Amino acid sequence: MSASQEKQSRKGLGQYYSEPKKPTMIGLTPTAVERLDELAAEFQLSRSEFIERIARRIIPVGTPWLHTVSSMDEHNAAESQ
Repeated sequence: MSASQEKQSRKGLGQYYSEPKKPTMIGLTPTAVERLDELAAEFQLSRSEFIERIARRIIPVGTPWLHTVSSMDEHNAAESQ
């Protein structure tokens, strides 16, 4: 696709979606923000666009929920020792 054929982004409206984005606040630890930024950079995306694509399942999240909960429990137990 040439540059002239690409959709132009308008304020509040993404390049690839027919609905406007709205500001949303989430709480993350500084470590999580740093890792999120690293992951987004690996995909050459902004933090916002990276989260958008995960939520739309464009970028798959491969860890099953139960495994994640188990891993977090193990992580928390190891940190408290």
